[in-house]
Amino acid sequence: MTKMIKDPIHGSIEFEGDAELQLKSMLADPFFQRLRRVKQLGFSDYVFPSATHSRFAHSLGVYSVAKRMLSVVEPASNGGDWEPKGQACLAAALLHDVGHGMFSHAFEKAMELFSERNPVHKDGPLQAAVNHEKVSRRIITETNIGQSLTKMGGSDFPALVANMVEKKDKKCVYTSLVSSQLDADRLDYAKRDPYFAGVSSGSIDLDWLIRNFQVGTSENGRFLYVNSKAYISLEQFTVTLFQLYPTLYLHKRTRGLEYMFSLLMSRVFERIADDKAAAAGLSAAHPLVRFFREPENLDNAQLLDDALFWGTLHLFQEAPDEQIRNVADRIAARRFYPMLDVWKLAEDVANRHVGMKDLGASRRVAVLHSVCEAVSESLSKKTRLWTEACYYDRYPRPIYKPLGAVGGHPQQINVEVGGSIVDIASISPIVASAASFSIHRIYFDDADAGLQDRLELEIRSGISKELDEAAKNGFSA
Repeated sequence: MTKMIKDPIHGSIEFEGDAELQLKSMLADPFFQRLRRVKQLGFSDYVFPSATHSRFAHSLGVYSVAKRMLSVVEPASNGGDWEPKGQACLAAALLHDVGHGMFSHAFEKAMELFSERNPVHKDGPLQAAVNHEKVSRRIITETNIGQSLTKMGGSDFPALVANMVEKKDKKCVYTSLVSSQLDADRLDYAKRDPYFAGVSSGSIDLDWLIRNFQVGTSENGRFLYVNSKAYISLEQFTVTLFQLYPTLYLHKRTRGLEYMFSLLMSRVFERIADDKAAAAGLSAAHPLVRFFREPENLDNAQLLDDALFWGTLHLFQEAPDEQIRNVADRIAARRFYPMLDVWKLAEDVANRHVGMKDLGASRRVAVLHSVCEAVSESLSKKTRLWTEACYYDRYPRPIYKPLGAVGGHPQQINVEVGGSIVDIASISPIVASAASFSIHRIYFDDADAGLQDRLELEIRSGISKELDEAAKNGFSA
């Protein structure tokens, strides 16, 4: 018996055989259904209106890709008759995001900000309750999903699935299909996210890759690899994924809105912690209050989705707390915090700096990265300028993280060249270039009309000083 679900990225997603049909039955579980109400890209639809696809759809896509990759690892299996670890791999692929909270990673960042502002709450049950990997493990092992997995593979099966989600065994080929530098997760979202956002960032020839995957074995375990004729497709994958970061994932407006959300939620949690939930516009029975009071209760976590926030936003807009009210109004009206791009300012100053003109591209980027970091860190300590609403946003993203394991490794992208299996960084000039993309941005509240000019003046002055100092040292590493 086979059941199918239509998908715009992968066509028909099929569930066949007893084990896969058991997995399909888990789609009806409330914890998995909640993923319909959690957007894959958080607030990105504020910038890219069609980027409204859900973690639910993405999870199905990851399952579909994992199944195709698994057919390479277990070529003799057919009709859903997978080995126990193969079944666990498919379950992990389907359930890998089941613990994500509202707006995915943005909710984790909100709790990080709350912990920074309120150190007494650091490393407590609240932090564990927003860590999607920890929550996923609990859902997989402690709920009805865990009971279904036990029926599927025995009492140890839920833990096996959870271990794959958490990448406990990095030398396991089945784990690598779920989590590695070339996994079903990345292969799905690298196609799905740009499709729904409507952005152009190259493409991935998934069919060609899977057709060319082979299984190798080394002291590091079994792994997937391709021969040299298909390695260009893998190179294209790394470049496409790399380019999605500046284009989509790190878009300045999206990141700014994520910070505003984090600031709002941290202030709401502060009011709840002070037994003043009403000041945030919330009743004692509101799901956010219940979650804060009992974060270890998975029933409370089940209520946290994007819809809860949007349904509560009007309460925040009417809250007695002025800070909460102001940020909520801005989010509702799409009035983003303004931003100063420290990197662009550094480029502008550097273009007029004599010593920078002779530097090669990679060294120039390294110097500017160091300068931006030093200036921004220094600025954040100047209380006469740095207000509570100011935020230094930084994010380094390399094109690839080479392991350099000769002979092959499940956690690296493997290519066969001249009879040897090597890391793709060993043969691809593009990947070996160690290209990276970094953001250095300062967001701030424009309630103070002159703050932007003062911040920019301080940033430019700091950049000039840092470049002069670097020049004295010969721009050494």
